[in-house]
Amino acid sequence: MNSHHKPFRVVGAYAAQPDTAAERRAYLEGVLSLPGVDGLEISWGAPGWDEDERLLAALFDSRGAQGRHVLTLIGASAIAAAADPRVGLASTDPAGRARAIELVAAAHRAIAGFAARGQRILAVEVHAFPTLSPAAAGEGGHALETSLREIASWDWGDTTLVVEHCDARPVAGPWQKGLLPLAIESAAVTAAAAAARTPLGMAVNWGRSAIEERDATAPERHARYLRSAGLLRGVMFSGATGRDGAYGPAWSDVHPPLREQVGESVMERGHIAATLEAAGPDLLYEGVKVGVRPRQADTADRIALIRGTLDALDAARST
Repeated sequence: MNSHHKPFRVVGAYAAQPDTAAERRAYLEGVLSLPGVDGLEISWGAPGWDEDERLLAALFDSRGAQGRHVLTLIGASAIAAAADPRVGLASTDPAGRARAIELVAAAHRAIAGFAARGQRILAVEVHAFPTLSPAAAGEGGHALETSLREIASWDWGDTTLVVEHCDARPVAGPWQKGLLPLAIESAAVTAAAAAARTPLGMAVNWGRSAIEERDATAPERHARYLRSAGLLRGVMFSGATGRDGAYGPAWSDVHPPLREQVGESVMERGHIAATLEAAGPDLLYEGVKVGVRPRQADTADRIALIRGTLDALDAARST
């Protein structure tokens, strides 16, 4: 469990980054200069990663060996599953599962490049793709366990493997990611962790948990559940919309900030405090990931949206 006196704090800055590389450099400098920020949640392997990798390498070289980051494979995994719905760590198709494991293997190899620049990768977030019908979820859970056993047998150094929970596919009605139910994911992680060479746990994404139940109190319940199972390693605060608005249709996975900043968001300061209380004192990391509207916003406005949610975390931690 985490021996650090408080969770490392990361920002999923990619969700609000400008389009041009020149603007992105100044924006990332601003994000990393925010008080209390230890590093980034980096969308490794997602579309545009080649350009982002070069930019981050130059940024890290200029800042020195001080970063503590999380790699998320959500973008790369979603793209792979969209191109071929058999691909995913929870796939019941052996070839599709093997392709998902190779994606994780590529991220595993990439960690050496971050280490060479003095950047520590705290965790790698993986996900229970592909979308499976509720009837196939149990079989998908067994496939996920098998995948996790394999990738957790590799030498990850001091990097923790984390399954980030996304909204589960319901028996009826809409979904966004539509992955495995929390109970099935947690059972797979618990079973795989028993024989794992490397630390293995789970994370809650506030917005995705709220989207799953269409309920702003769901994230704290999910955090409490995973904490009681001894699995909770991280919480990322990314909002959800309760009604249509500038961020699109209600309950879209588009990372709105606090309700105090965007009226259609259902994530309030009280929800952040309640979720942190449910999560307890032993998180490895906590973080913020918010999107921006309009997309043409200037750098100062982008950073202000991030800072607003960070301030809510600080207020919750100070009570």
